[in-house]
Amino acid sequence: MARTFKVVIVTPEKTAYEGESISAVIPGLAGYIGIWANHAPLVAAVAPGLVTLKKDDAGNELRMAVGTGFVEVSDNVVNLMVETCETDSEIDVARAEKALERARGRLTDMQAEIDRERARLALQRAEARVRAAKGK
Repeated sequence: MARTFKVVIVTPEKTAYEGESISAVIPGLAGYIGIWANHAPLVAAVAPGLVTLKKDDAGNELRMAVGTGFVEVSDNVVNLMVETCETDSEIDVARAEKALERARGRLTDMQAEIDRERARLALQRAEARVRAAKGK
């Protein structure tokens, strides 16, 4: 059996997840970060995206769509502090797909006067929600 470590995911409203995992994949600003037991200490910014926690050697996984935030890894504990977090089972796929279409539309409409960075982050969140809900 693989070694485990503790994962705690918090948002401003709640503790979204607390449990053991054998690996975690977290979206960082420069790309996805892979974490295993006895990982070196780390503090990094988190980008909107898909968090994947491998629960055991049998392949059981938990997928969550997260917003921006920070991750801290120390002494076999991963603390993920993010604006939003939704597990795959909490996401309404049809609603997430509509939000993705809207986000894409806002970014492709060159005539619209929008905050492009905000629209880009909304697109990343929408893509993560769809990926989490569909298991991809």
